[in-house]
Amino acid sequence: MKKRILSWVILLVIGALLMTACERAATRAPRDTTRANDEIPFPVSTQSQIMIDILAATQTALAVEGTVESENPQALAQAQPAAMPTPMPQPEEEEPEPTPGLPSTYTIQKDEFLFCIARRLNVNASEFLAINGLGVDYYAQVGDRLTIPQSGKPFDGPRALRAHPVDYTVAAGDSIGKIACTFGDVSPEAIYNANGLEVGSSLKPGQVLHIP
Repeated sequence: MKKRILSWVILLVIGALLMTACERAATRAPRDTTRANDEIPFPVSTQSQIMIDILAATQTALAVEGTVESENPQALAQAQPAAMPTPMPQPEEEEPEPTPGLPSTYTIQKDEFLFCIARRLNVNASEFLAINGLGVDYYAQVGDRLTIPQSGKPFDGPRALRAHPVDYTVAAGDSIGKIACTFGDVSPEAIYNANGLEVGSSLKPGQVLHIP
């Protein structure tokens, strides 16, 4: 668009100068008609002046165009291609370090379930499910080996479900694992040790156990 405007300005200037030259020639006194046919219609000095005027007008138009462009930084910014953003380096994911005193895996015992283990070990239940690729409807099977999350995020809820230490009377169908889950934050090993029992010992209804 700017080039088209510049072209029109140059053409108008040339036209105006040519008309001026013609008027100058018309106002001069008639010369001898016997002059040679190759004589120029007006003096060489006039032609030179016309060329100088045309050159000056062209330079003026170019200067005006440059001024307009420089006074419109928004147009210049739009004309220039936007610089590509430099990609930020992505931080490398670091594997969490094992939490002191926390096992890396756990094997499900009789009458235990995932939320019971999460509460006992004080680990986040949602992370516990996710790291093992399990859903909330997961039904634990004896012998299932589960990975324990090591992020350090605690269990999202109360851990102790019953007050202890206390004595507990074994009911029909009870097992050490079931009793441990009933109290929440007590491990089966702690109950075995507190009562001098070997791991895997059978229980009898009416038997009294000390819950540490």
